Amino acid sequence: VYKQHRPAPQKGRDVEHPAEITLEETFSGTTRIMQLGDGNGATRTIEAKIPPGAQDGLRIRLAGQGGPGIAGGPPGDLYLVTQVKSHPIFERKGDDLYTSISVPLTTAVLGDEVDVSTISGRVKLNIPAGTQNGKLIRLKGKGAPRLKCPENKGDLYAEVKVVLPERLSDREREIFQELVTLRGA
Repeated sequence: VYKQHRPAPQKGRDVEHPAEITLEETFSGTTRIMQLGDGNGATRTIEAKIPPGAQDGLRIRLAGQGGPGIAGGPPGDLYLVTQVKSHPIFERKGDDLYTSISVPLTTAVLGDEVDVSTISGRVKLNIPAGTQNGKLIRLKGKGAPRLKCPENKGDLYAEVKVVLPERLSDREREIFQELVTLRGA
């Protein structure tokens, strides 16, 4: 009498699937509904939650949503891999955001308040007198949420871009000439 050899149950294949999200979605978290094929022509719908603070390359495990098990084994896992789209205003580095702000020469020299965009709206930023071109000014807590603790946020760094006047009136030119004389330049 021959014993029939049955294959041992094996876990199904783990599968990775990309999930493109926006920078704004990384602030509040989001959900993705995906239609996945099982390889036999059937599709299934899966809802995946992406937590606040998600960064590029975050792997979110959806247990049992991967490939089917073999010989009665459990299914594999699905790993959702986040890809954060680039943003036209902000660059993200870790939990911090970076942006640039255009500041008129007079504001850089004399100081003033300017409006700065954040993900959650506009805020006032104090530009100190004598601010140099390229200076980074930190706005504490205005960056991206931390993944494990979204109520804590990184910082927003605004790089000052001093904008020189393009056309000077005769009077403005005189004032700059006086400044040259006063400063001995």
